[in-house]
Order: sequence, then C-alpha cells, then structure tokens
Amino acid sequence: MINYAHDQGWCAPIKVKGLPVEKPIRKAVGDDYMNTLRPHLPPNLYALMLFLYTTGRRVGEAVTLTWDDIDLENGTVFIAQTKNGNAATAILTAELCEILDDMERTDPVFGYTDRRNIYGSLKRACKRAGVEYLGTHQVGRHSFATQLERQGWSPKSIADAGGWKSTRIVNETYTHPDAAAARATELIGKKLASSRQAE
Repeated sequence: MINYAHDQGWCAPIKVKGLPVEKPIRKAVGDDYMNTLRPHLPPNLYALMLFLYTTGRRVGEAVTLTWDDIDLENGTVFIAQTKNGNAATAILTAELCEILDDMERTDPVFGYTDRRNIYGSLKRACKRAGVEYLGTHQVGRHSFATQLERQGWSPKSIADAGGWKSTRIVNETYTHPDAAAARATELIGKKLASSRQAE
C-alpha cells in the first residue's frame, strides 16, 4: 500500500528495515533412519516416505498421485503439476516398484487425500522406532539434496533432479554439507599421497 501511494505521488518513499529472521536448523537423514522406521510404518505410509526420500518430490505432489500416474513397468511416476506449475517425471527405485506392485489399486496411490493426515501416524511410528520425528520435508527433499551433494553432485544437477527452480535455493536451504572441512582435507590428502606414489 505504501509503495502504491508513493507510485501515485501521494507520499515520499518509506523504507522499513526487515527484522532478522532466524532460520530453523534442518536435518537430513540416511538409510539407517529409513530402515529403522520401516517396521513401524504401515506399508502405504512407508511407500510414501520412501517415495519422498528417493525422489525428492514434495508431499503435496505425492498425495495427489493416482494409479494412472504410475508406470511400474518402466519405474516412472508422472506428476501433472508441481509447485512450480510444471509437469515432472519421477523415477522409482526397484524396491518402491515392488512395494507399489503389492498394494491395492485404489486412489489415491498412498491412501492419503491430505498431507495433514500423515503426521499423526508418522509421529507415533517415530516414537515406537526410537527415532527423531522430522516430518516429511526433512526426510524427503532435505535428505535427497544432501545425499546427492555428498556424492559430489553439482547444485544444478540437484536442482534438476528434485525439481527446484533455482540453485540458490538448493545451496541456501536444502543441502547440509557433512563435516565439509574434514572431507576436503581427506580428499586433498589422498590426492597428494596418490601423486607421490605415481612419482
């Protein structure tokens, strides 16, 4: 409103200094987390969490999937509309294909029409498994990006794989470099040792 008034010549521009916002610390999980959680989840919820963990897709996209979107023979999922407004194709792991193949063919695929219906069951499962409850986003998109970063993927490749519009978002929000200084020293040390052996 203030900007509009200024554009109309009704007042001078007004600058308001933004308050500092503390970003929450987000965590990424690994295979151990998923393996520990699996026995405590119903098959449809484990399938949903595995889909998020291995594809980096959003939970809002997962709950809208129907069986018409799934191609188990080719291991793909068609997502008609993402948050960015574009269509996308996700690739399924062999394990997820097997789980989906054993599931009843009723829509929606994972059995949830609203993501809010997931969280209660997931919290209880985490408590039984003795693992920290991290919701769907950290187990999914955050962990997906972090795992790829640790495998040496570039931010551009990570953004393409997970459907992020910009590498800036990947860098600032979605990757969690693990002991970066130690990893860098180890890599350079190995290169140095290798070069000496070659002499």
